[in-house]
Amino acid sequence: MVKIIEGNAGFINKLFPNLKENMKLAQMDINISSFVTKSIIVSVIFALNFSLIFFFILLKQGLALMTIPILIIFFILLFLVCMNIPKFNIVKIKKDIEGDIFIPSRMLLTLLEAGNSLITGLESVSYTKAKSSKYFGKIASEIYLGKNVDQAIEDAIKYTPSESFRMVLEPIKKSLKTGTDIRKNLLTTLQDLQQEKIVEIEQYEKRLNPLSMFYMIFGTIIPAIGVIGLVLIMSVIGLKIEFFPALFILLVIILIIQVFFVKIFKNTRPLVKL
Repeated sequence: MVKIIEGNAGFINKLFPNLKENMKLAQMDINISSFVTKSIIVSVIFALNFSLIFFFILLKQGLALMTIPILIIFFILLFLVCMNIPKFNIVKIKKDIEGDIFIPSRMLLTLLEAGNSLITGLESVSYTKAKSSKYFGKIASEIYLGKNVDQAIEDAIKYTPSESFRMVLEPIKKSLKTGTDIRKNLLTTLQDLQQEKIVEIEQYEKRLNPLSMFYMIFGTIIPAIGVIGLVLIMSVIGLKIEFFPALFILLVIILIIQVFFVKIFKNTRPLVKL
């Protein structure tokens, strides 16, 4: 199957033009052909399992052939999900780095000011508990494996989804090229980055008030009034009030609204820890 996919690499590139770039940003050490092959295999297995459930249900009704389009739909959906795994990984990596970028960055600055070399500093910060530390350590690992220091920094800047990580590495890159003091440039960059994050937090505080108001209205008041109103209407018209199906459906809708607002609050919250 891998050979078949390699023979149709042009078609895959047209279908998913950003796949190669996304895999690099997601730091996935696997070639495109192998990734697509695994995605197809996983999609087929899960699609068959899902379709098998529908097959037994439809078989009793004499509609077993309807399983075929269901199988195709499941396969396409699952394949598209698998092909978007690099994007999911990119989001995760960005959150990991942005969440605690200041911990390894400040430690790196301290080590440089103490007289340690850049490579030693990068290796040392990789042992901290911060999630972003391993991405500093990866640069040191590539240098130890023989990659040029400048090239290792350049590649890290090019293939990181985090703008903050890129900002931290840029002054190091410039200092290596120009011969200027890394410590001074890095200190200035960290101060600028800290100021940006403070502004980001202040903007979040401004957005929080209207978001909280919308949540109080659509996530609390309206659902409560809706439940009371439904119970009153059903009582007036003489319908028996039971949990299923009316109240169950209403509960599901309220749950979806709550999850929706939780996602909004989570996505708008700044990731950084100053």
